[in-house]
Amino acid sequence: MKEAIVARVLVIGGTGYLGSLIGATLLEKTQDFVVLAARPGHQRDDIVARLRMEMTAAGDPDGAALERLRIVRLPAPGDSRGFSSLFRENRIDEVINCAGAVHYFDVEALQASTIDLVNDLLRASKEARINRFIHVSTAFACGFSLEPSVEALLPEPPADPTPYTRFKRRSEYLVAESGLPFIILRPSIVIGDSRDGHYFGPDYGVYQYWESFAKVMMDRYRDTIHVVASDHSLPLVHQDAFVSTLLAVRARGACGAFVNVVSPEEQLPSVKALWRQYCDLVVRPHRLFCYDSIEEAPVRELDTRHRAFLNITAINSRISSWGWRFDTTHRDRLIEEGLVFPPVTLQSVRKCQSRFVASSPATRDYLQKFEQLFPDAPKQPRARALADALAEGPGGSWLL
Repeated sequence: MKEAIVARVLVIGGTGYLGSLIGATLLEKTQDFVVLAARPGHQRDDIVARLRMEMTAAGDPDGAALERLRIVRLPAPGDSRGFSSLFRENRIDEVINCAGAVHYFDVEALQASTIDLVNDLLRASKEARINRFIHVSTAFACGFSLEPSVEALLPEPPADPTPYTRFKRRSEYLVAESGLPFIILRPSIVIGDSRDGHYFGPDYGVYQYWESFAKVMMDRYRDTIHVVASDHSLPLVHQDAFVSTLLAVRARGACGAFVNVVSPEEQLPSVKALWRQYCDLVVRPHRLFCYDSIEEAPVRELDTRHRAFLNITAINSRISSWGWRFDTTHRDRLIEEGLVFPPVTLQSVRKCQSRFVASSPATRDYLQKFEQLFPDAPKQPRARALADALAEGPGGSWLL
């Protein structure tokens, strides 16, 4: 059953992965009126197409809910009149901000998207006296802390993995100290839907590993693979768990809450286990060597492409090698109250791998070119049969 109309929601960052996912979820699961603000250069048809993909995957191929969508121009940075008009003309009473820079080290872009834009939004929100400001941060805003990430304002850690986490932490302070009713959501690494593995996002997190491997390492069959993969669990969260948490927090009205949206640690696979599964199902080397850090890997002994792959994924490998710990009081309480929060397991990641393989030309070409080395791999139709096999059945044992 859909909720009654409760808000006219301004979604910021709706042209990106999480923003379009949130926008589609609000349209599909609530009766809210959604106002999506986009920078100049984004085409309406492209925005609607992205929303429609998520809505179709959720079971609404007709997209009837798009009638409650309005796409508007996001004012230029510092244009206080423009932001005021945006809120006033659209009668905004709730903001969901999930805007952010796509590069970890672009300090200028980080300043613009996580500080300047947030200040513009907070100023207009206070003027409009909105009911709620939901800010999507990151579970890694705690930095390389020796303590579990608290569900409160975060202390300064000894170090940050990238400037991105530092800026995200600063933006949380801006929101929490604004005087507005707020909720801060901190998702960890978001991956595809737990039910069928679909994912319409960028090549981040595990997708960066898979896509980079496909582009760089699948030029030939490699008997031996070297990767940075520790025994630490990788803090992944399925996208349907994330949006379900968002809806549950909104329904609960938990203003002033900081929510670490992370999966139950006891079921999370380790980085090493994920690599073994990927190699066993797709790459199929005879030997896989895993290292706790890139410094331990024999980088100088590897060929140019192998070195390039390790360098491309070095930042994410460093992040995945840390023993992340999170307070999950809010998540646990919501689950007790009925929230369905699908855990991340090796099998659920397998569904995401299946989807990736089916959509990756480089991976399909690799499997077809070297299929004689994989006698148990399905032959026809190659890509679809392989995708189904990865999702449904165990892979062969190719690691010695």
